Amino acid sequence: MRPKSMGRLVALASTALLLVGAVSAGSANASAERGRAAQTLNWVALGDSYSADVMVPPWDAPADSDGCGRSGYSWEAMLKRDLNAAHPGWVNMTDVTCGGATVAQGVLGPQPDGVLFGPPADGKDHGGWVTKTPQIDAVNADTDIVTVGIGGNDLGFGDIMNNCLAIGAEQTLPVKYCKAYYESEQGQHWLNERWQIVEDGLQATLADIHSRAPEAKVFLLGYPAIVPSAFGCAYGNFHQLGTVRLTSDAPYLDSLQQRLNQKIADAADENQATYVDTYTSSEQHGVCASGSDRWMYGVFSNLVMPPGVDKPADPAQYQCPAREQVPALLPKGEACTFVHPNYYGALNQRNEAEAAFQAAGLTP
Repeated sequence: MRPKSMGRLVALASTALLLVGAVSAGSANASAERGRAAQTLNWVALGDSYSADVMVPPWDAPADSDGCGRSGYSWEAMLKRDLNAAHPGWVNMTDVTCGGATVAQGVLGPQPDGVLFGPPADGKDHGGWVTKTPQIDAVNADTDIVTVGIGGNDLGFGDIMNNCLAIGAEQTLPVKYCKAYYESEQGQHWLNERWQIVEDGLQATLADIHSRAPEAKVFLLGYPAIVPSAFGCAYGNFHQLGTVRLTSDAPYLDSLQQRLNQKIADAADENQATYVDTYTSSEQHGVCASGSDRWMYGVFSNLVMPPGVDKPADPAQYQCPAREQVPALLPKGEACTFVHPNYYGALNQRNEAEAAFQAAGLTP
């Protein structure tokens, strides 16, 4: 009997030890899961007006003294809110995006008064904007996620657009096209220099990010479609492309935009970053679409408001250089939206970025 009793005791003791071990392992796993759940991902958002979504009211304070025009409904702001609603404290975002930013003046270097174009008004009305420190300074070794939307101002897309408006407004014969100018020796030389600036800027930005935050996951956003097709557009309609010639110059602008996106995608591929394509999903939603299918503003437009947000008292105060290019032709009392995403466009950017985050394992 004694040996059997001893055997039962040994067996019971072994079982108890196994149970304790299982409970301890389970507790350790649960603790680890709680630790991961409690960890906040530090996200830094860099970029220009398409990342700040400067034409989507309401703007972050101090909108009238900052000059950057960051929207409270930018794609980053919406995605941050939604991620944290699904899992409180999931991300902590530092948003330093700024309207008018280039790589040299904005991302890697200071952004002075003359390169700040955020709404709601011209900085001259406020005695000038205060120079912004380089956006890259927000990135450090504790950064987990970096999103970047840059390149359009380095290319000078706004200058090209303004030139197309001015050339298209000329009523002399033969009809002039800005496409012909940029394919001339002078225009082509200028463009080649700008393309080199874009390529060098993207490489320098990614190198700096990786040196500051070697463990961070980096996402480069492409630009959404402005005018993939001129179908439905009308010459002289500033809710669309204004005086841009539709048969030649609109497709040319689209080709420049697609080439810019390709350079951004190539830079991402070469630098262990993820390219976020916002163009393909927005191809049917450019400036010539209508209603809620239109995700891109034209040169001037009535502001499209997010749900539950009231319109600003005086949209006409929102300025841009186009107002000086062809002043006699411009509509009165409307915002200078100058081909930027509206609320629906920002929502699409948010959706594409969330899909990229999810593929990288960064969503709750």
